Amino acid sequence: MLNLNQKTLEAYRQKASAQIKEMRAKMTMLESEAEKSTADMRIKYQNKVDELKPRFKEIEASLKELSESGEDAWEEVKNGINESISELQTALTEATKHFNN
Repeated sequence: MLNLNQKTLEAYRQKASAQIKEMRAKMTMLESEAEKSTADMRIKYQNKVDELKPRFKEIEASLKELSESGEDAWEEVKNGINESISELQTALTEATKHFNN
């Protein structure tokens, strides 16, 4: 059994929150680029932004679940959050590359 303590939980939550904050900044950059684009590109940007926004809420909900879960669920919830963050980072990077070309 893990020796999960509040320090470990809080450190992980802070790390994940920082990653979310960084990704939100990237999302804001995408939205800013959309405003400067042609109508067709604005629609494409907005569609991508609309597609990604719910993923932030999912990660934040998982972080809340993490603080409410016991030690036995810690690894499963943490792994799910890590996977979601990684997928969102990849999607944002791909979107940024796509729209910057």
